[in-house]
Amino acid sequence: MRNSAKHAVSRGFTLVEILIVVVILGILAAIVVPQFANASQSAQSSSLKGSLQVIRSQIELYHTHHDSTYPTLLQLGAAWNVLTSRTDAAGNVGAVAGVHIYGPYIKKMPVNPFEDSETVSDTAAAGVGWVYDETNYKVYGVMHIDKATELDMDTTNVVRTYN
Repeated sequence: MRNSAKHAVSRGFTLVEILIVVVILGILAAIVVPQFANASQSAQSSSLKGSLQVIRSQIELYHTHHDSTYPTLLQLGAAWNVLTSRTDAAGNVGAVAGVHIYGPYIKKMPVNPFEDSETVSDTAAAGVGWVYDETNYKVYGVMHIDKATELDMDTTNVVRTYN
């Protein structure tokens, strides 16, 4: 009987073994958790770049449909009206059958993941999602300068920054 009681006690883990396992798990967590944080920012960066490609291609399609005329910032408005609505050949928004035959080019404007905004402006600022440059008819994402530097974002072709 003593032999079986002694045998049952030896099956458990010692305090030292449990501490070693806890320390190993702590070390693994310290290595893995920062990589997940970087993966999240990398996903946001990829989302921003993908959205830019879609928006830019739809502006080019608008350009083709409207006699080589790009939309103005006023036409886009804060809600991207000429891209999310039907338009006529002159770029006027409406819903008259046979007249407003172009578009919508985008169902809903994508949200800039860094600013949590879908608004468009001519200047980068906090809370603005996208910048539309009427000199080259390109759209850029908006991002705080510190975040753009941290992520090594292309401030020439991809984002416009603010302080």
